[in-house]
Amino acid sequence: MNDAILRNTMQQIAAIALVLVLCVAALLWFIYQRHIARLSRLQASVRTYAAAKDATIATAIEQESNGRDEISSLAMQMAAMILEMENYMKSLLETTKELTDTKEQAARLSALANKDALTGIRNKTAYDNELRKLAWEMDEGLKEFGIAMIDLNFLKRINDTYGHEQGNVAIRKLCRLVCVTFAHSPVFRIGGDEFVAILKNTDYQNIDVLVESFNQELAKMATDDSLEPWEKISAALGYALYNPSADSSVENVFKRADKAMYTRKMEMKAVRTS
Repeated sequence: MNDAILRNTMQQIAAIALVLVLCVAALLWFIYQRHIARLSRLQASVRTYAAAKDATIATAIEQESNGRDEISSLAMQMAAMILEMENYMKSLLETTKELTDTKEQAARLSALANKDALTGIRNKTAYDNELRKLAWEMDEGLKEFGIAMIDLNFLKRINDTYGHEQGNVAIRKLCRLVCVTFAHSPVFRIGGDEFVAILKNTDYQNIDVLVESFNQELAKMATDDSLEPWEKISAALGYALYNPSADSSVENVFKRADKAMYTRKMEMKAVRTS
């Protein structure tokens, strides 16, 4: 009888143990499916978004939010955060693009404001800005620069005889010659028939050679029968180099250059009133 009781007891214990094992397995399966698997899928979705920055992953995350438990709440918050980040990034990109467009437009407007419409080179506004820059550089110790003044002769005569369009042709032709002659210096059109070159670098060092080359080119044009009368331009060039011991400002250099140009104009019998 004791053996029978022992066998029954052992059988009952084994049955209970089996039931417990099955219950624990079922519980673990339930926990895995209900929590761990969902957390793993949520983690994988977040990792995918972090790698690809694809906001459509929020839809997949929302599908995990099909309950009222903490994981569903977490998934909804993650999906909302991803969508909010996506909207923020779009807004940031749009703002960046608008700022870039605004800067580019400002740069274009600035270029137009400093550009001479007829010749395409820098205008009087740009020249005034350059003078302010030169004044600052003088204070910082700049010693090697000069100013060359170039004035087109007989523009009024060309306009009256051949027309203003031909006068514009003459201005543009002189502009090209000035830019080629002073290729290493900024050139400006500061008036109807006046140009200025801020002499720098090798142009400053070789100014006498450049002036001679400039005058030779004008002489060639004067005898070139293939050119129209208004294309045979005449111009007076005068320059002055900065002298630290005598020039207290850029204006002093400009005045000396202007005086030299006017002297040259008188020598050519082409004063501005003609």
